[in-house]
Amino acid sequence: MLMPIVVGVDRSACSSGAIDWAADEAALHGLPLCLVYACLWERYEGPAFMESAGVASERLLAQAIIDRATERAQQGRP
Repeated sequence: MLMPIVVGVDRSACSSGAIDWAADEAALHGLPLCLVYACLWERYEGPAFMESAGVASERLLAQAIIDRATERAQQGRP
């Protein structure tokens, strides 16, 4: 079984560079790529605060971040 290359992602510029590096390495070595995002924001501030502040739920935000990271990783790579 091939072990994947795992990279943590968020919305930072550093994350973009990490995605590019990890995707290039995965393509170069024929390995799977696993994108990971984690956040405890809702845990600390609470769901009620998130709703009152007009912020998307943590799950929706996480999915959007992973979707953007996936699109970036696939640009010009198999």
